[in-house]
Amino acid sequence: MKTWQFRHVLGWAFTLGLIFGDVIDRTTSAAHGDAGMFVFLLWVIVAVIASAIVYLVRTLRNWEQLGAAQTISRSLLIFTFLLGFLAWGLFEARRWGVHIEACRTVGELETCQGPASPRQVLGMLAWHAANVVPVLDITHSLEWPRPARSANAVVGASILALRLWVAIGILGVLKLLWDKWGPIGSSRKSTDRRLTHMSPASTEEAKDK
Repeated sequence: MKTWQFRHVLGWAFTLGLIFGDVIDRTTSAAHGDAGMFVFLLWVIVAVIASAIVYLVRTLRNWEQLGAAQTISRSLLIFTFLLGFLAWGLFEARRWGVHIEACRTVGELETCQGPASPRQVLGMLAWHAANVVPVLDITHSLEWPRPARSANAVVGASILALRLWVAIGILGVLKLLWDKWGPIGSSRKSTDRRLTHMSPASTEEAKDK
């Protein structure tokens, strides 16, 4: 097993453990807690989101050196960790009055009331991430109702950051595909192939031109 594969196995084990912790229904005390701890939690959430975006951009930039398998594994690992971490952070934020309502849809009627469980918070984030590409309309096609909702600014900012991460990933992949198989990428490949078959002297002349 290569070094990066071993690291990814450990990363996936930790991330899946985090997701498993999110899907276990549990309760947490609401509306009481040290304000300093709440500020610290917010800073940690912001730091994790920023690090996830930076790491994604670095991964996409180095995809030629990393290869398709490592790039895909890294990207999915970052997304899954970010999803699980945000779900954990938002659920724990209930201690400071961050309210998230559980939603239930019967037919066309959606009813939201009562505190959401960790599984519903995780589902809410995944639901919003799936809605980043309106053309695909994933949630409607899969008849996937919204698991939870919240009007809290912290929850809204977290959802916006998650959607931004997904959008950056999609746009980054499209750019890579365009650079590789688009007109510019094809022209660059043909030029490199032509220079490869030329003599050294001719190659220097072509480069000078």
